[in-house]
Amino acid sequence: MSNFLSPSLRVAQHLSDSAMLEGAHSTVVLLAVKCLKRPRSEQQRSLMADWLSKLEQLRHPHVVRYHLNSLESDEANITVIMEAWGVSVSSLIASKEHCGPKYIAGFAGQVLRALTGLHSVGVVHGDIKPANVLLSRNVYKVCDIDEAATGSACYMSPARARRHPRPSCEDCYGDSYALGMCVLEVLTGRQPYCEFDSQCVVFARVCAGQQPRSWSARSRLGYDPGSERLIAALLASDACPDACPDACELACPAARASPSELLALVQLLCATSELSAE
Repeated sequence: MSNFLSPSLRVAQHLSDSAMLEGAHSTVVLLAVKCLKRPRSEQQRSLMADWLSKLEQLRHPHVVRYHLNSLESDEANITVIMEAWGVSVSSLIASKEHCGPKYIAGFAGQVLRALTGLHSVGVVHGDIKPANVLLSRNVYKVCDIDEAATGSACYMSPARARRHPRPSCEDCYGDSYALGMCVLEVLTGRQPYCEFDSQCVVFARVCAGQQPRSWSARSRLGYDPGSERLIAALLASDACPDACPDACELACPAARASPSELLALVQLLCATSELSAE
């Protein structure tokens, strides 16, 4: 199938094999193509090359596969080809097909495994949100890893928002926090901070440490204990106790926890029946 693509979009066999649909008379390869602007400075080009190389070499069951073709060329853009996988969780939430506590264990557990894999090779996702988590055949995969680590205000932690847009070695904790907001959205079916229309307003409220209405003390009264405990632990992983006490209120022992430690919490909550394992 790679022979039908132009040289700049030629696909490696390992990638095409993972995203094929076999028909009676044809084979369809499912791909996603993204163009990145090539950095001007030599230092930035080197950093991007290292970042892309790590992604291309990563083979993880919960991270979409990456393949790049034009890193060494002189073209203005770098073409990145990614494995296409299922439908986004945000689309499922919008259609009310993916809401409630029964989805949380599988969703959070598999994304935490993806974060463990990414962080182990020194890659921060930078933009964890339901739109960047894909689901197919009960398998979740994270996609659209943000090379600039800009993130989305609705899922950003106060700690990360305050240093935005400067990158930091602490950004990996922001991935876990963002997942906490995603789990909250899966539970409620509402995007965090949906009470505000402007992303600028949301960003200002996040910097001030204000939690979304869906995570207020009053709202949490209606949540099941297992979901509440997991969300609190995820939010506490990149929380500032002085600025966002609500995030740490239920999960101080899990503060600054790694994805693998948070995954252990998911498994513990399922084992003790505090969280549905469906």
